[in-house]
Amino acid sequence: MMRFGLLGPPVLFHDVQGGARPEARAVASPKSRALLAALLLDAGRVVSVEALKDVLWSEAPPVSAQASLHNHIARLRRSLDDPRRLRTVPSGYVLRLDEGELDVHVFDGHVAAARAAHADRAWERVVHECAAALALWRGAPLAGLPPEVGGYAFAQRLCEARLLLMEWRYDAELALGGPRLQELVPELAALTGAYPLREVYYRQLMLALHRTGRPAEALAVHRDLRARLVGQLGIEPGAGVREAHLEVLRGAQGDAGAGERPGDRDGLPTGPAGDASTGPADDASTCAVRGVPVGPVGGAPTRPVGGASTRPVGGASTRSAGGVPTGPAGGVPTDPADSVHVRPADVIPARSAGGVPTGPAGGVPTDPAGGVPTDPADSVHVRPADVIPARSGSRPSHSQASVPMPMPAPAQLPPPPPRFIGRNAVRDSLHRVLTAPAPHPVAVISGMAGVGKSALALYVGHQLAERFPDGQLHLDLHGATPGMAPLTPGQALTALLRDLGVEPCRIPEQPDAAAALLRSLLAPARTLLVLDDAANAAQVRPLLPGGAGCAVIVTSRSPLTTLDGAARFPLAPLSDEESAELLRSASGREGLDGTDAARLLVELTGRLPLALRVVAARLAARRALTPEKLAGQLAAAEGRLRHLEYDDLSVGRSLAVAYDALAGSERAADRDAARTLRAVGALDLPTYSAPLLARLTGIGEPRTEAALDRLLDVALLEETTYGRYAPHGLVRDFARERAAEHGAVRTAGAVDLADTALHWYAAVAERILGAIVEPGLDQEDRLRPTASQPAGHAAHVATVTPFAGPDEAFAWGDGELENVVALVERFADTPSERRAGLVCALVRLISPYAHRRGRLAEMEVLGQAGLRVARRLGDTAAEAYALVDLGGLHFLTGRHSEALALNDRALTLWRRLDHTSWIRRCLNNQGLLLDGLGRRTEAGEALTRSLEYARRLNDPYGEAITHSTSATSSSPPTHGPPSSSTGVRSPSGTRSAP
Repeated sequence: MMRFGLLGPPVLFHDVQGGARPEARAVASPKSRALLAALLLDAGRVVSVEALKDVLWSEAPPVSAQASLHNHIARLRRSLDDPRRLRTVPSGYVLRLDEGELDVHVFDGHVAAARAAHADRAWERVVHECAAALALWRGAPLAGLPPEVGGYAFAQRLCEARLLLMEWRYDAELALGGPRLQELVPELAALTGAYPLREVYYRQLMLALHRTGRPAEALAVHRDLRARLVGQLGIEPGAGVREAHLEVLRGAQGDAGAGERPGDRDGLPTGPAGDASTGPADDASTCAVRGVPVGPVGGAPTRPVGGASTRPVGGASTRSAGGVPTGPAGGVPTDPADSVHVRPADVIPARSAGGVPTGPAGGVPTDPAGGVPTDPADSVHVRPADVIPARSGSRPSHSQASVPMPMPAPAQLPPPPPRFIGRNAVRDSLHRVLTAPAPHPVAVISGMAGVGKSALALYVGHQLAERFPDGQLHLDLHGATPGMAPLTPGQALTALLRDLGVEPCRIPEQPDAAAALLRSLLAPARTLLVLDDAANAAQVRPLLPGGAGCAVIVTSRSPLTTLDGAARFPLAPLSDEESAELLRSASGREGLDGTDAARLLVELTGRLPLALRVVAARLAARRALTPEKLAGQLAAAEGRLRHLEYDDLSVGRSLAVAYDALAGSERAADRDAARTLRAVGALDLPTYSAPLLARLTGIGEPRTEAALDRLLDVALLEETTYGRYAPHGLVRDFARERAAEHGAVRTAGAVDLADTALHWYAAVAERILGAIVEPGLDQEDRLRPTASQPAGHAAHVATVTPFAGPDEAFAWGDGELENVVALVERFADTPSERRAGLVCALVRLISPYAHRRGRLAEMEVLGQAGLRVARRLGDTAAEAYALVDLGGLHFLTGRHSEALALNDRALTLWRRLDHTSWIRRCLNNQGLLLDGLGRRTEAGEALTRSLEYARRLNDPYGEAITHSTSATSSSPPTHGPPSSSTGVRSPSGTRSAP
């Protein structure tokens, strides 16, 4: 029997005669591995041919993809024990698997058995099942395969199952005990390092250390974990860790020596007689289990007047005057993490008559023990800074020990940028919006990476700080921070509530409840919130206050258009003058103003503030680095982003965050967006449209439009006009690098993309010709292929929908002609004859549009390139077309002598080819041009010969045009190309636009 392996790189397991363990044989070819993995991921189901092509060749399948796929399938079949396992069906292929033949299925069976055994606390069975499952693990599932294979969620599920197996096995081994406990410590220590936020491994490490006689190290593990969770996420350890911590503390109490009080170990709270408090009824102990820290000396929670109590560590409670208990050091927490519990009634005035009970100070209900709140969880957080510290060397008074001072208003805004330049109009608009009488105004500042969103938000926030006396909150949502996942709404709410003074153990676990609490706290306040680097509207929406006195500034690469009621401020790069001023002031280089080097640096940085700051920092750091030298480094197209990195500033890393999130997403639209951006980088054009990118990526127009929406949303593309897209210059460099890394611009890949674009443009140009040139000889002659036109052009034309009329065709040309000219210029001198033939065909078919639209500059480029390519290929007809079109250009610009010379050369070629209709056109053009030069006799002779050819062709329309030209030949034309309403043709041989 053969088995298959996906728990690691894909392998085939073959049975070995006389051996109990099958032999694993790696699949040598990378494409064969990818093919096998794609079939195994959908074993028993049809995998389409198109899906397999996408897996093997990504966006650029070769022309021979179908045949190559058949070869790969045949090779894979030969490696199987039974070739009939892999069947061909009409739409694709199906790989048959029997039960137990895929290691993932066996693994899943052991996981289910281990889960059941763990629930039943059958520890020996847990160890057995976990060991059997983990023995199948050879590495990360699908390791070494390209992202096109997919299976990201599949691999994540298996990796998570492996971690659960290890958790269950360690739970079982801790329960069973024995000498194996000593071996658990290094294994668990390694796991806590690998998974620093996975609390269960910390819990197990604490218990393993404690049960092997190392309680101090166990307590140190807890301390480090708690510091990490509180510092990074603003949350306390979970219930499992708290229970383990309590077990260690109880064990530490039992081991205490005669001269050591149990409460002195790791801040263990003690009761009135000095014994460790462990019962849930004890207020301090309850908070310890919840993760509320208590300091080792004088760090017990201190409560304010009104029934508050303070428990000294390691000793009996002492009461000051008035019956308020105090600690040995005055009850003031010494650790910044220590907290003071105060009931809402302690900080909010109690109701008057209404039946609400009050405590001794008229505020808090107390129990019979002397002012301790009956519910320890009924409290809000008061920071240690709110309590008056005890004077050194003296016993604190009642007021010093327990009366909280007013909590300072948060002032969290980072310092404003020292050099803020420009954006005057946007700043004024932000001021108006944020100070308007409308309730809770929200301003969204959006734009691409490095455009200065955060700097503007902080600058405006500091200017408006005095208008918000209840504080200014700042929270980085890490929507696009390299190496960090965006904060979830729950994490963001926890951070804001903690900053407003809410005790972590009092923060609701449900985000909806936490959002309601945040709105309640901010309702009576006048507070400014700056939410920096938001990923999306869903991340921001729960954080918005409901009070009329608050205002919110949000920065995001996305405009967050689904955030109702927000005013939006999209940022563009700075102006040239502002960029030069920022460069000079940030670099400290005098004499930069107005220099060519400064202008070039501004241009090469795309006027992007982040890029300008990097350039300025490099100039400031290296005085020997001249602006001219740095400009030369940046001008090298292949290395511009590499030179735009300094210290922690990096344009490339900032752009990579959005791209990497798209490329690694499970959403097809996001992956399509990453693919589309690579296509943009692989085929560098001035602008892009959805139909063009759909051709380049092969994903169809609907998916391409969705991908473009995502790229707009993360500011990797800009919509210059409706339906036209272009990246910022630095994003273009980034896209080019990503395309190169992904292989989209390997030699073969570049050929495919360039040919795809040329084929498509030539096909659409033919459809334009059919829409704007009337049926007849004019249209037929232009459509007739020349010798260099590659085969298959007609098939490409068939895939393009005809235009509804001339207006639609002209509109398409207006949008795409710039790209056509760029492609023709780029590939006119290509050594590939096939591609050169495509250039010739494209020039021939698009020139009538350019002529009728009067696009003179583009006609010059197209005509010269077409002439050069045609001569190199030896395509006489294509050369004659180019000469005729250049003659038409010279006629339109009044250069009649040059036009006549070009027309005569074309006439010679058409006579050589014996192309009667074009001979007639050239003779007609010759007569018109000679007449314009005052050579009346020669003009008449040329028109007479043209008339003879028209009659020979039985072309009454051409005959009428010649007669019309003869009738008007007494004076040269003075108004450009003659109107088709007169029947007169311009020298290009095509009627001009009406």
